[in-house]
Amino acid sequence: MGVTSLQIIFDNPTAVFMPGQSLTGRVLVATSSSVKIRGIKLKFRGEAKVSWTEQESRRSDNGETENYSVKYDAEEEYFENKMTLVGGGGESQLEAGEQVYPFNISLPHQLPSTFNGEHGHIRYIAKVTIDIPWAKDKETEKIFQVISPLNLNDEPSLAEPIKEEKEKFYCCCCCESGPTTLVVCLPYSGFVPGQILPLTVELDNNSNVTIDAVKIKLKRDLSFKARHPSEKTNFSSSELAVLRLQGIEAHASKTWTEQMIVPNSLMFSNLKYCGIITDQYVLNVEAVAGGMYENTDVNVKITMGNIPLSIAQDAPQFGIPIQSPNQNDPLNVQSPTNSTNPVNLPAPIPGFAQQVPPYGQPPLTSPYPQQTMDPTQISGQPSLYPQMQMYNQSPLPYSDVNIQQPAFNPAYPSAPSL
Repeated sequence: MGVTSLQIIFDNPTAVFMPGQSLTGRVLVATSSSVKIRGIKLKFRGEAKVSWTEQESRRSDNGETENYSVKYDAEEEYFENKMTLVGGGGESQLEAGEQVYPFNISLPHQLPSTFNGEHGHIRYIAKVTIDIPWAKDKETEKIFQVISPLNLNDEPSLAEPIKEEKEKFYCCCCCESGPTTLVVCLPYSGFVPGQILPLTVELDNNSNVTIDAVKIKLKRDLSFKARHPSEKTNFSSSELAVLRLQGIEAHASKTWTEQMIVPNSLMFSNLKYCGIITDQYVLNVEAVAGGMYENTDVNVKITMGNIPLSIAQDAPQFGIPIQSPNQNDPLNVQSPTNSTNPVNLPAPIPGFAQQVPPYGQPPLTSPYPQQTMDPTQISGQPSLYPQMQMYNQSPLPYSDVNIQQPAFNPAYPSAPSL
């Protein structure tokens, strides 16, 4: 008896929106008989929450040490929009049958993307409540997603070449040897999921120590910032892609020109406007020294987006065939090493990453389409990851699934209460 169905239906069936777009739809109420109500209210809310628990210790009054749990948390609100669909003064009657109430709101222009992580989330929720006097209110919630585009072309510095270098001295039998110099070069530092990341690694080993291997890792670093009961940050890191190159002997030098694919399974979220969750990406290159010596490593900060650099679209960056790994090199099992130059192709310039097509193939033109972010052309749902459909079938030198990375944006098991 009474209210038999209460639904929130978006005109966009995917329930995916961009900041600044209009969010339209309707609330559908079905009743089996006449119902007396005070009103029907609809609320939209965007928020971020961070929370985790730690075990800490303290000394009690009797001098003994005791352990206790401390919950660290923080919240941010991005917007809250309330509207009254029915009522507002006194009681009214909801007749039997189906009633439809349309709604139309505009989202703010500056919003972080929907995100779900181990210690925090960013969620956008619509909630409708029917206020029934002398009875339990009828209510329902529906989550919608926000994709905040990040155009890498808005930051000109990302299109510039980047070079990082580190020098280390090793002590051998109380006698210091020459330095080991590790140099990492990228033609630009802005990328999107599914894109090839070209890099040059130079290793000049003037020491008496053998370098066993060179490891290249693309890492994602997340930080969750709590504000209560005190300010504290929880860090987590995952490896998105890994390459392992063969090392070199003492007093030797070598240059590698490599291509690492940013996994197109990466669920990138633009968290620019979130103050309690940050998402950063680092390319870590490590020269692994033999024996008990400390390794030499270089970290290059890169930026992820969902609209690629124009300079990257003009290069053979997406989905190009890659040579099979060298079967004689047991270390390089995940990606080929282009340490020798193909015939009739220019030699790599030291200190700058070179992009070369595979043997026997002409330079390729990128099939990646030019992106436009005019909401009127998107028909309600932004298509910010076309490469996820276009390049899934491209042969990859290593698995595109990051088994060490948790699902950062899984389906929500339930909607939090507003």
